[in-house]
Amino acid sequence: MVIVFIVVPNNRSLANYVKIALNELGNPPECRIVVCRGEDIPLVVEEMSKNGRKAVGLTGRDLLMEYELSKRSSKFSILKTIGWNDEKAVFGKPALCILGPEGKNIEDLPKNLRVCINSKYKNLAEKHLNALEDRGYSFSKLLLSGSTESAYGNGLSDLVVDIVYTGASMRNANLKVYDKLLESDLVIIGVKDD
Repeated sequence: MVIVFIVVPNNRSLANYVKIALNELGNPPECRIVVCRGEDIPLVVEEMSKNGRKAVGLTGRDLLMEYELSKRSSKFSILKTIGWNDEKAVFGKPALCILGPEGKNIEDLPKNLRVCINSKYKNLAEKHLNALEDRGYSFSKLLLSGSTESAYGNGLSDLVVDIVYTGASMRNANLKVYDKLLESDLVIIGVKDD
C-alpha cells in the first residue's frame, strides 16, 4: 500500500483549511501528515517526490509562486485551489503589497528609495520593483525575515513589501497600501507525473 505524505503549514489559524484540504484529498487511509513552514512546503514536497515518496502539500499560492520564481522552472501541478475568505483580512485574504507613508503616494517620493522586503517574497518583490525601475525609480533593498514595517518606523526604509492581512501592523507603522501585487488563496500542490 502506498503511503501519501500530506505536507501542511504549522500555522494554527489554518487548521480549518487543513481539514478542508484533507476532505478534498478524500482522507487517504494510508497517509502521514508532515508539518512545516508554509514557505518550505513546495521544497519539501519536491524533495519527497525526488526520493520516491508520494507527497502533496497545502500552501499559499504566493509562496508557491515565490518558490517557482526561485527555481526558474516548476514541476508542480495545482491539484485544487481553496478560496481564502476571511472577513478580518483587509482584502478577504492575504495580499502581497507595497506599503509606503500614510498621506503620500509613490509619485510624491524621491526616485531613489530604500525598500524593506520580507525575504519570503524577494523574487516576487523583485519582479514588481523591476517594473517600477522602468519608470525611473531605483531601489536599495533590505531583506528581513519579519518585522518589515518596523524597518520603516525606524527610518531604515522608505517602502515595505510584505503581506497585508488584517492591516494592523501597517496602520501601527503609519503606512498604507501603495500597490497590491497579488492576492493569495491556498493551493493543494503535487509534483507533475507523480
